[in-house]
Amino acid sequence: MKIVLINPPHTAIGSRVPDDHLPPLGLLALGGPLLDAGHEVRLVDAEFGPMSLAVLVDDALGGDPDCVLIGHSGSTSAHPTALQIAGMVKARSPRTLVIYGGVFPTYHWRDILAATDVFDVVVRGEGEATIVSLVEALDRRRPLADVAGIAYRDDLGHPFATRPASTIADLDAYRVGWELIDLSRYSYWGGKRAVVMQFSRGCPHLCNYCGQRGFWTRWRHRDPVKFAREIAWLHREHGVELINLADENPTSSKKAWRAFLDAMIAENVPVLIVGS
Repeated sequence: MKIVLINPPHTAIGSRVPDDHLPPLGLLALGGPLLDAGHEVRLVDAEFGPMSLAVLVDDALGGDPDCVLIGHSGSTSAHPTALQIAGMVKARSPRTLVIYGGVFPTYHWRDILAATDVFDVVVRGEGEATIVSLVEALDRRRPLADVAGIAYRDDLGHPFATRPASTIADLDAYRVGWELIDLSRYSYWGGKRAVVMQFSRGCPHLCNYCGQRGFWTRWRHRDPVKFAREIAWLHREHGVELINLADENPTSSKKAWRAFLDAMIAENVPVLIVGS
């Protein structure tokens, strides 16, 4: 299938850093598995410019995609923009399926699907395994009810959620689709070539004010040596100078974090690691 990933232009002032822009890790994390499953995938990053919504939709619908995936890691503030983009896509191309994912739609899928019909499917929680299963079901016209971790409107038009998807135990089982972007365009901390990465997901603490606990469900980490090797590859092959960690709590395991630092020392690359 032909799939377009859309990173909406950020609408919250806290999301924008003058003259710098980081790649949308969440969408790239879906792009890698989709490419490996044999689909045609491209990314429209509307943060550059930022793009007007009209130009964004023109770009996204170029090539007549089967599916458009809209995501944003800080998705509560971006929801009004995502809603507008979805409506414009549907007005121009009603047959194009619009899939929505992120923290906000994960928690509020029922409200979203009840309020509008411009989103066809919501992906709830971690998306790597779910999006591959969903696109396969759509491609082969299989029942969506068999796909775990999604929500959609049933035959009566009512919001319906399938069973939750299993938590991804092995974070190295799915790769980030770095080839979907030109890494030379992304920077942070005053023009340093930069990317966003995750060593771990989740947090072991049970703070009742934190939404990450319900989204990631439990703390897990990548293989420390493989993670360091990927950072070194990004530096040597693409000139990446800075890694911005998207982790909630990367040092939860002292043993795993020490193993990662030892692996970085062994790689011997001059890369800054920032925890924000």
